[in-house]
Amino acid sequence: MVRFGLASVAVMVLGIAIYQLIHVSGIEARLVRALPAEIDRDPKLKKYARSVAPAVYSEHCAACHGATLQGNHSNGAPNLADKVWLYGTGSISDIEATILYGIRSGHPKAHNLTDMPAFGRNGQLTQQDVQDVVEYILKISGQRSNNISAERGQAIYAGAGVCYDCHGSDALGVSDYGTPALIGRDGDWLYGGDRNTLYKTVYDGRHGLCPAWIGKLSFVQIRALAVFLHEGSHHD
Repeated sequence: MVRFGLASVAVMVLGIAIYQLIHVSGIEARLVRALPAEIDRDPKLKKYARSVAPAVYSEHCAACHGATLQGNHSNGAPNLADKVWLYGTGSISDIEATILYGIRSGHPKAHNLTDMPAFGRNGQLTQQDVQDVVEYILKISGQRSNNISAERGQAIYAGAGVCYDCHGSDALGVSDYGTPALIGRDGDWLYGGDRNTLYKTVYDGRHGLCPAWIGKLSFVQIRALAVFLHEGSHHD
């Protein structure tokens, strides 16, 4: 009788395990197959993505972007918790493409149209030119600046520096290039918006990287991360 009872329990446990395996496998398939717009309307898919993504983020993303998605000025990793995105509009598909292929990762599908040149080191701008451009950026971002120097910097921005070509004539950035706004929307600077940091950026250049996670993470993990980051950046 005891053996029969134990056998029944074992069968029940095995049955539950098989059910859970089939259920998880099914919802994973749905998550990967669904169009982004469908995921946004499906609470079960979003709930499953939220159950998967935090551990993946913690292991693979937090070292650069911070434990709370806040970004890191020391390495130029952007804040992932706000609504400001370098590439695209922050849709699930935009985020997923970046996770899949990376930024300047070496993958042929990576975002890699441009980076920040070293204007001072390569001799395109003099030290004074760099200082003037920095004063202009400080001015348009609402910080204390030298107006005379900023006026010269505006001419360099639109002329010898050709800064407008990547950052836009309005300095709002260009999502096709992944160039950030220079007006410091909500203080959203990649490396910092103070005078010294801006000078280093313009003089020495920047070359931010994000690895391609395709082949390193499963498609389920990548899709779950994209949903998780989309939700984290579209909260009220």
